[in-house]
Amino acid sequence: MISYKKINLTGLYIHDTELKYNVNDDILIIKCPIIIAEKCDEGLILKINNDSHSHDNFMNVCGYIKTLYNVKKINTNATLNNMILLKNNTSSKFFDSDKNIIPFSKLKSEQKVVCSFKCVNGHFLISQCLLVN
Repeated sequence: MISYKKINLTGLYIHDTELKYNVNDDILIIKCPIIIAEKCDEGLILKINNDSHSHDNFMNVCGYIKTLYNVKKINTNATLNNMILLKNNTSSKFFDSDKNIIPFSKLKSEQKVVCSFKCVNGHFLISQCLLVN
């Protein structure tokens, strides 16, 4: 896992349909900043705060990833109008603020989170999500 702050955009590439980074051959897992997330049927919508420098940098990384997928002609809806869609999947793990595992259904409709996610086939898939007080 790597923080969005430490990603050198020139090291990102798509192999088959997976986002990878030049440091290793593993699928890249990206950690986002503390952010407000809105729960939806598919997963979480991360809301970018336009006044936050860290959110702006994070959005730039996600936008570049979207561009890489578009160049490979892989459809993606991962970013849209200052929002980022993270999809829930069977391997997603959710934790409360005390670091106890909780089901997705226990998440509130909107709350602060820190998430890690991977990028596969043009989608951002939640790896882990920690609720923040």
